[in-house]
Amino acid sequence: MPDDADAADAARSYVKRIQAEVLQEAQERRATNPKLLNQERQFDQAWHRATQGAMIASYDTVLPSQEVAHAENLLDCVNELSLLNVDAPEGKKLGVRQVKRVSRRLTRWYLRYLADQINAFNHFLMNWLRATEQRITRLENDSRAIEIMADFVDPVSDAEPGLAAAVADQMSQCDGTVAVMSCGAGQIVAALTQAGITAHGVDESADAVAAGMHQGIDLRVTTPMEHLGKIADNSLGALVLTGFVERCTPVEIVHLIDEALRAVMVAGHVVVATADPADRAPHEAELLRGAGLSPQAWAQLLQKRDCFVELSAVTGSRVTSLVMATRQ
Repeated sequence: MPDDADAADAARSYVKRIQAEVLQEAQERRATNPKLLNQERQFDQAWHRATQGAMIASYDTVLPSQEVAHAENLLDCVNELSLLNVDAPEGKKLGVRQVKRVSRRLTRWYLRYLADQINAFNHFLMNWLRATEQRITRLENDSRAIEIMADFVDPVSDAEPGLAAAVADQMSQCDGTVAVMSCGAGQIVAALTQAGITAHGVDESADAVAAGMHQGIDLRVTTPMEHLGKIADNSLGALVLTGFVERCTPVEIVHLIDEALRAVMVAGHVVVATADPADRAPHEAELLRGAGLSPQAWAQLLQKRDCFVELSAVTGSRVTSLVMATRQ
């Protein structure tokens, strides 16, 4: 007698064969009876009409990881609802039903001609929407590539004493408040404060600023771009950009420069202290490809924004050039 494994395999084979026969018979019936196909469409449309409202109502509250799945579900709803059915309901009343049935038979050939054209157009439109959704998804993934890869790279180290002293020396004649982004433990902010300059620092890492905050340095935990967006126009004497700018894409840097020049007053300064991407270690250069610019590239961009730009050498192991732009 066959063992249990053979019996199970035989049962699965039998079920698959029956399923295939049922599916084949259903396909043959659909091909010979268009009414069955129309009924299936009606069932699908009724189901999606019942579920579409709930999905749309919850779409704004889904988690980011679920957005793609919900977008695909919404496209499925659009796809189903785009199918036009010319067989209108006849109703339940006998007299009305007979009149509607005759009317439907008289007009069905014309409505079917129109519906076939619209359904063909909707078919190509849905293909275009799905292709567009896929392209948008790829673009969103590409835009987050550097952010994801940065998690595998050591954080940018805090400013060295020589860099902090150089920034404070450049700001010796600065009028107004100086903001430092990102500040790390606050070496640059401390050097500015000791030089008698009102300054504060911003960093998105609470761990990075903890030591400086315990020393009484004015450091704040928030993202640099969020903090910069809240600064009023022409209200800063200078803005020091370091640390986080090494992970910014060129498009983000252009936006950052525009925001920085908006925030600093006329004759105010934008100082950039960044390491040259060409000096990165091989693994870091590969993971952060496309992120950060050299000091020379920063100088070029700031000059294109009508700033007077100076490049000065700095003694240090990472940052060896300091970019100082003066808003005209």
